[in-house]
Amino acid sequence: MAFMLGEVVASEAAYLNNISAGGVSFDSIVELEPGTVIMLQVPVSKPLFSTPGRVIWCRKVAFQHEVGVEFLDANMDFRALMVGMVRRIEEYRQDAARAGRDLSGQEATLEWIGQFGEEFFRPG
Repeated sequence: MAFMLGEVVASEAAYLNNISAGGVSFDSIVELEPGTVIMLQVPVSKPLFSTPGRVIWCRKVAFQHEVGVEFLDANMDFRALMVGMVRRIEEYRQDAARAGRDLSGQEATLEWIGQFGEEFFRPG
């Protein structure tokens, strides 16, 4: 995942921690002020999935910052898409547990996006 401030990519190393219908949290080497509007980009499809977000909180953790961002896209279709994705990721995590793999939410999210993200976000 990457985020952009205007047209400048602020971090290509942003690491996704959590995703929900309302927003995301990720690790960044860049400190972001609450209230800053950024463009979130998730490389799950061509063209790149992109949506605006507002930084809600940012806290320093070791040598990086953990950032919480709310989605600004109030479109109900977008929210439904996010809820569907979160459900599928949780199902993926539960299936992995039944198969003897104990995945964290972060691990399940990254694996699911890598395996199914492009198909899920493909316009239909």
